Amino acid sequence: MVEVIVGVALTAVLGGLLVPLVKGILDRRSERYSSSLALVDTLAASLWEYWKLALRVAYYGRQGPRGAEGLEIALGRWDSDDSWNMGSAIQIQLSRSRRLLPPAAHQELAQSQRNVVDYLDREIDRLRVSAEPDDWSKLYESLMIETRSAIDALLVRVTRQLKIGRIPYS
Repeated sequence: MVEVIVGVALTAVLGGLLVPLVKGILDRRSERYSSSLALVDTLAASLWEYWKLALRVAYYGRQGPRGAEGLEIALGRWDSDDSWNMGSAIQIQLSRSRRLLPPAAHQELAQSQRNVVDYLDREIDRLRVSAEPDDWSKLYESLMIETRSAIDALLVRVTRQLKIGRIPYS
């Protein structure tokens, strides 16, 4: 009889305390994982859209006179509210990452983001004043090689730090 009472009491304690505790832990992990995925997805979309805007400007700029109309349209899009909103979305995700990443990883992300976005802003502002097609070609090549790799590496590092995705940890 005592064994039955102890068994019932133990079941009640475990069921009443342990199960909600474990469920709470699993719910918090699931919420953090979902937040991490949303962070990486939004950051990736914003960075790649921003990169594509810059690439379009450089593409038409390198064509010289025959690309003049396309360059004006691309620069208009670069200066548009949509472009500014992309920059804002990048900053929002950077701020959000502060709550999900360890401080050192957040600092690395912030620096990498500045390196990409500030580089694009600076170069387009510099070149739009008096660049020759060769200058735009250099930017285009840089975007296709270095900047593309920098964005990819940035997203891989963030994904690793958040321990999400199927990226091999080396």
